[in-house]
Amino acid sequence: MSHFDEMTGLLYLESQLDADHARDIAAHAASCAECRELLHALQTEGVWLRQSLVAEDEALPAHLTEASGRNTAPWGWISALGLSAGGAYTLWSGFVEPWRAQAAQAGFTQGNLFTMLFFSGAFWKGWDAMRSLMEFLAVATLGLVVIWLLRRRWRSFPTIAVVMGAIICSLAIPPIASAAETKHGNPNYTLPAGEEVKTDLFVAADRTQINGDVDGDLVVFSHSVTVNGHVTGDILGFAAELTVNGPVDGNVRAFSQMIVITSNIGKNVMVFGSEMNLRDTANVGGTITLFTGDTALNGHVAGDLLGFGGNFDINGVLGHDAAVQADTLSIGSSAEIKGRTKFEGKREAEVSPSAKLGSPVEFTLKKRSPEKNYSSARFYWHQTLLWGASFVFGLVILLLAPGFFFAAERACNKAAQSIGLGLLLLFVTPIVAIIVCITIVGLGVGISTLLLYVIAIYSAQIYVGSWLGEKILGEGVGVGPALGRLALGLLILRAVHLLPYIGGWIIFVVLVWGLGAMALALHRYMRPQLATAI
Repeated sequence: MSHFDEMTGLLYLESQLDADHARDIAAHAASCAECRELLHALQTEGVWLRQSLVAEDEALPAHLTEASGRNTAPWGWISALGLSAGGAYTLWSGFVEPWRAQAAQAGFTQGNLFTMLFFSGAFWKGWDAMRSLMEFLAVATLGLVVIWLLRRRWRSFPTIAVVMGAIICSLAIPPIASAAETKHGNPNYTLPAGEEVKTDLFVAADRTQINGDVDGDLVVFSHSVTVNGHVTGDILGFAAELTVNGPVDGNVRAFSQMIVITSNIGKNVMVFGSEMNLRDTANVGGTITLFTGDTALNGHVAGDLLGFGGNFDINGVLGHDAAVQADTLSIGSSAEIKGRTKFEGKREAEVSPSAKLGSPVEFTLKKRSPEKNYSSARFYWHQTLLWGASFVFGLVILLLAPGFFFAAERACNKAAQSIGLGLLLLFVTPIVAIIVCITIVGLGVGISTLLLYVIAIYSAQIYVGSWLGEKILGEGVGVGPALGRLALGLLILRAVHLLPYIGGWIIFVVLVWGLGAMALALHRYMRPQLATAI
């Protein structure tokens, strides 16, 4: 038969044709790529049109309020629930539970690691600011809901005037006063001795020297930082070299290549860096958490020690427990550990006979990461659950955004363009998000970008898998055939991932490919809307 027109295609999709004519249309669409594309476009446009009309006329979409048929079997939701439960179990047993047990073995008296990081002030102090941010996000969400409810009435000028007037009045309300002093070095910055900053101090310079006092927090971004004055709050340092010679009443949190502490720290110390040196004149009133390469602890620590890194050398006094996971651990003659000592490393710790320990060192040999056990049924069960989790995720995207799903799938046909764009986004996006986070003002935007970035990376396999299934089984029309092709494609990708040596590289290409296809689909989806707005 010859090509059918759009009206015939619409009647076919709405099941308005007689059985013989419908069979002829289906047979012709199976052999004609042009007519299949026409059916696909008509079906997508029909879905968008129905959703837009229902959303314009009703407060709630009809598909959320209408009752389902009595004879329909919710097999899809039952399968999704089962696979989700299996995926949650795999996530807990494979990632969360081992990490929680490992943190519990650290022997911290304050509780688990999350409690120490977020509620005891060792990592983040500004919970008042976080509360304000949450309140702002809640108000913003409420405003968006109100705007959505009033969208049909915005054609009336008085409504716009009232809404805009309320927004202007709310912006005119004076906010709570919050002072902070910001200094930009040209290129260096020095706070002279004898001067005092009566608020928080933010410094960005090549070399920073704080000889005066800071009555608040000190946040510094610099290549070299030396603190000789008194800081009543916390120190948050991003520097290649950080030296703390003056007393600090709060916490010290450093992201530095090398950090040296010679003074008294009132609360806790957390360091991410290459080298850490706690001199014998230093005194830490709380706990000390280290993620460092080479560490020398010669001072006094009143709380616990949690260390991860390369080489640890302890010659100071620890008031409570010590838990170290490193390559080597050396406990010198002047060391004193009043609590338990746990060490996990490549060989046993070197302990001086003169060292004073509350209990013998509990040593655990660090094991290599387990290899894939292809003969274990548990291994294949986990792979099945991982496949099921990805399929459920793809099912959700297909049901919520079918137009974007099929657009991203079609974008996979341009492999070279998608891979190139995906590589660019893979490396540029986290860098931009981190830069936005460092600006402090854009912390919420940066964290949201990172979360969306992670979700996008995971969902990249969905579109490539669907494209692969379509290439194997051929093109289909409708959600049902798309689900079958998606399941087959994801199964093939999961099997490819198990290949030794090359499996990981293939999956990397798939992720980059799918990430670029998503970007192309977003660009093509937003371009008509932008053109209409213009």
